[in-house]
Amino acid sequence: MRNLYKFGFFLLSMFLFLGNINANIYPNDRSLLDSTIQPFYHGVASGDPLNDRVIIWTRVTTDQVSVPVKWRMATDTGMQNIVGQGTFTTDSSRDYTVKVDVVGLQPNTYYYYEFEALGRLSQRGRTKTMPTGSVNNLRIAFMSCSNYSFGYFNAYDAITRRNDVDLLIHLGDYIYEDGLKTGPYVVDTIKRRTFPEYDAFDLVSYRQRYAWYRLDPSLRNLHQQFPMVVIWDDHEFANDATKDTALRHDPVTQGPWAVRKATAIRVYKEWIPMREDTSNTNIINFTQPIGDLADIIYTENRIERIDAHSFQQAYDLVSHIDNLPYDTPDRTMHGFRQMEWLTNQLKRSTAKWKVMANQVVFASYVYKQAILGIPFPFHNAAGWDINPLDRKMVLDTVNRYNLQNLVILSGDIHVSMAFDVPGGAIPYDPATGEGSIGVEFVCDNTVRGGLYGGQQSYMYANNQHLKYINPNSLGYCVLDLTPTSACCDYWETDTSGKLSSSLKLLGTWCTKINENHLKPYPGPTYTTTVFPALVPYNPRNNGITVGVKNIQKAVELMSVFPNPTQHYLRFQYFIKAPENLVITIYDMQGNAVKSVDYGQQGVGLHQDGFPIMDLAPAEYIITFQSGTDIVSRKFIKH
Repeated sequence: MRNLYKFGFFLLSMFLFLGNINANIYPNDRSLLDSTIQPFYHGVASGDPLNDRVIIWTRVTTDQVSVPVKWRMATDTGMQNIVGQGTFTTDSSRDYTVKVDVVGLQPNTYYYYEFEALGRLSQRGRTKTMPTGSVNNLRIAFMSCSNYSFGYFNAYDAITRRNDVDLLIHLGDYIYEDGLKTGPYVVDTIKRRTFPEYDAFDLVSYRQRYAWYRLDPSLRNLHQQFPMVVIWDDHEFANDATKDTALRHDPVTQGPWAVRKATAIRVYKEWIPMREDTSNTNIINFTQPIGDLADIIYTENRIERIDAHSFQQAYDLVSHIDNLPYDTPDRTMHGFRQMEWLTNQLKRSTAKWKVMANQVVFASYVYKQAILGIPFPFHNAAGWDINPLDRKMVLDTVNRYNLQNLVILSGDIHVSMAFDVPGGAIPYDPATGEGSIGVEFVCDNTVRGGLYGGQQSYMYANNQHLKYINPNSLGYCVLDLTPTSACCDYWETDTSGKLSSSLKLLGTWCTKINENHLKPYPGPTYTTTVFPALVPYNPRNNGITVGVKNIQKAVELMSVFPNPTQHYLRFQYFIKAPENLVITIYDMQGNAVKSVDYGQQGVGLHQDGFPIMDLAPAEYIITFQSGTDIVSRKFIKH
């Protein structure tokens, strides 16, 4: 009963909180709707490219129950040479998102795509299929940890401007579920608070969080120009997510973890341009062949992870340098089926480079942490260090089958690093690199963060396989693969968190074919390949003036959730100009059954909500009136 009271208090607090949100408190011009791309306010995107197919994505903002959306794929930006087209009908069950797997394409080819709905065209997107056969070069920009509240996405803008990569990989924490911060970040000096301001935990709040991120023009423009593969980390769910719970999950106010996890996956699948292959052991693990040059193996090692069985085991795993004896066979990081799949993918690969793209740091390392003022060495509890048996399975596979040229990409830790990966048949020699079975590139966080500041000397001295560390930078990496080398450029963007075009090369590290260890090289890497021009921002032939940054109506209804519903409604809407807002619910006979006057609302994106337990089960129409404009949406009360 006490838990029931607590949950009721939480709901009441949430509604009071939502009802007092006003976008005018912290105006953010990056959340303004752009009428040049309506009703496709969240842009277009492509993902999971293979040699003959690619996913294309968009979302329609509409008041209709369902809407047919046409799609077209062409080889030219004028959309004249059509190579594929069709219609996809979307509705509220999938948050009005559209996702199409376009097949029958040619390898190593640029394509352009667009959508059409409600009499308007979307932006044109640019994408590219992966090459086959003998491949001389592939360039990948990879990134991680993109907390909207902590800074602008300058790295995304830098990648778009450079226009010299074939593929993007986001290694997780594409969104952050956490809401309004306490402490130093509560003063929002850069106007980057996110919606909703509480932790996302259910269908409504996860959908609103993705929708908010995808209004940011830096992310929207990046998706428009390049195909991206996204794998989740923990913040797509909750901080430090595992199979059975998460550090910040409260079952009293946020419900069962299994339900929250399933909901987060559902929304991720709606908003991410990913291929849903039910034959895989997990919905985000797959292998992407790049001809004879590389196989990129994507893994999931967060929400299948079985946590330590006790505090003592967890302490032993992070505090003992040789921690393998403290692991147990019934613990797994990936799930037993996925671990078998991963090792099979490695040993079956005949490509020159085996690229393993995963969320967290693979290499073992120690850092300093003070207890009662005395510094002690500890392992990274978020990485593979906490699951040394899983890492041993990978090392054993590499050694048993004499695999060469393993390249690991990882993120999560908010520190840029580069490692040799010891574990070969002979002891590791840091002077020559012998005994290393591969290399690892750990990319920076996209926005403000960082760990291990001031520990660089300690880290180098106590981790001799660590070749590079920068705990204070922000940015992204570019991996350049050729038949003879794998090189990684570390690029730093502005560290203030503010919008900036500042860009600096921090260093370039390479491994040569069959050497399996890193050396510094003069950078940056470059390519002689000519990349096509960026696709134009504006849609074709929509008759909208370039640069108009408001909608045609006084109020635009972005979403109404949940629908159907039982206890409450939450909604997201955009106000074009300061106006009084009245929200009214009508029954199907036209009688007003509930009305709330929200008073004057400021310009920008808002969200509010109210309980509807007093309404009888039936169909209703909810209307939003601002000035003389009225928009409406049908919903069902169970």
